[in-house]
Amino acid sequence: MTYTDRIFPTNKGLTTYLDELLNKNYQIPTFQREVVWEKENVKKLWDSIYKFYPLGSVLIWKTDLKLQNHREVGGHQITDPNFARTEYQYILDGQQRTTSLLTSLYGGSIENRPAFNPTIYVDLTVQSGNETDDESYRSRFLFWDEIDDRNGEIRQNIPKRKRYDAGLIVKLIDIKNDFGTVERVLSRILCEIVFCQFFKEWQVDGHFSYGF
Repeated sequence: MTYTDRIFPTNKGLTTYLDELLNKNYQIPTFQREVVWEKENVKKLWDSIYKFYPLGSVLIWKTDLKLQNHREVGGHQITDPNFARTEYQYILDGQQRTTSLLTSLYGGSIENRPAFNPTIYVDLTVQSGNETDDESYRSRFLFWDEIDDRNGEIRQNIPKRKRYDAGLIVKLIDIKNDFGTVERVLSRILCEIVFCQFFKEWQVDGHFSYGF
């Protein structure tokens, strides 16, 4: 068997991969560089997913060698130091994306930002733009500090907090766990859009969908 033969692709769903990570099936060796987490980059990552753009691959090394590894990713424990395996799976490339995806869905913590909540929320009222739209992701994907108005103290967040209270801004994980409810909200929003456009004598012909 050549080295080329030992490199092969494996297709897994996004949430399957993350669930396996939480089940401690993957480790991150300590020789990997530290994660540089930025809000803007996380939003752009989810915008790529939203638009069905390719994300690139995650490189996994399977070996019987036990290496020193990071015990946590985004505040989630992913390894048990007392647990021995016959085969280990190390993430060699894709740590940044893995951390961003994991904390977006399941929350956690970001190093040097102890009070920050990395959970991603989705504003269901933000309509899709055209093919050259590069800005709507900023208002479609939100963090809690962009929604929380602190009882009216942050005026710019008041409209978003109202949409959150009305169920129009939801956690990204809720789309995975309870898409039926989210779909009904989307249907209501779409009906309202069609109703308004009807009275403006616009013709509507579209489909709004979002899922994993």
